[in-house]
Amino acid sequence: MPQKINFVVNDYERMRRLLLLFTLLCLAISANAQRYNLGFGIKAGASNFLGDIGSGDLARDFVYNMELRDTRWAVGGFSRYRFHPLFAVSASFDWVRVQGMDANSDNRARLGRNLSFRNDLLHLNAKLEFYPQILSVSDVGYRGRYRTDYQTYFFAGVGGVFNNPKAEYGGSYVKLRPLMTEGVKYSPIALTFPFGGGFFFTHKKMHRFGFEYAWNWTMTDYLDDISTSYVDPSQMTSDPLAPVLANRYAGFGDVPAGVHYGPGSQRGDPTDRDNFMTMTISYSYLIRTRGNFYRRNYSWVYGRRRRWGSTKAKF
Repeated sequence: MPQKINFVVNDYERMRRLLLLFTLLCLAISANAQRYNLGFGIKAGASNFLGDIGSGDLARDFVYNMELRDTRWAVGGFSRYRFHPLFAVSASFDWVRVQGMDANSDNRARLGRNLSFRNDLLHLNAKLEFYPQILSVSDVGYRGRYRTDYQTYFFAGVGGVFNNPKAEYGGSYVKLRPLMTEGVKYSPIALTFPFGGGFFFTHKKMHRFGFEYAWNWTMTDYLDDISTSYVDPSQMTSDPLAPVLANRYAGFGDVPAGVHYGPGSQRGDPTDRDNFMTMTISYSYLIRTRGNFYRRNYSWVYGRRRRWGSTKAKF
């Protein structure tokens, strides 16, 4: 009887070791056999801002309330790693210019306030991307050689933005944060949560051309240096420009009844954070890594290649 027990234990131990070895082997193959899954690229496009300054008739009502005349530019670099047929991670560093002018607004209270700003944002972020295969085509043109494919993705992520709002005065731009125009010393760094979507075409497995829309929700209300109320100049810094740039009401405009521009009066809306958006086109170059195990074993995702004719693409 003891020998039988030992025999069973030994078999169990051998099976456990074989299972462990098989698992490690599968992980090693998956980690080392992927191909064209890492890319580096550049992007450029347009940017806009939604905050306490400029905009249309309503104080804030998401995208359609942006002022198109305040559209500026965005440039950056990024990398992307496709670790699964359905998922990828990406990181990017963007230089985004946003601006706003009450003079461009249709809101009478903002016209009377007469404030403006410009801010060059340095935005570092990381995103998780999801690729629904029903919105992808593995072989555009159906030539059966995977020369050009099309992918759609959606993403969400987290990042940080360094910002430094300025206002034009006397023909030059003056930094607003050191002036403490609302009696507040706020941080130049803020947390961001980017989300959005995009698509790209990959040509000959290495050259990728894409488009992306990103909405960046921030954890600050001071990208435009406006958030709460007008304060007494004694609460600002001693710089003589502080009270001048904090209150630029010039006594013009059809100001609504009950709206004032003195200490204690509303200057901004602290209940909403500032946001900015970017729309960019991009080019990236993919690096070949290891063998073709990845495509061969996920043919159910990419579509099975036929020797002649078209491919059974997922669309």
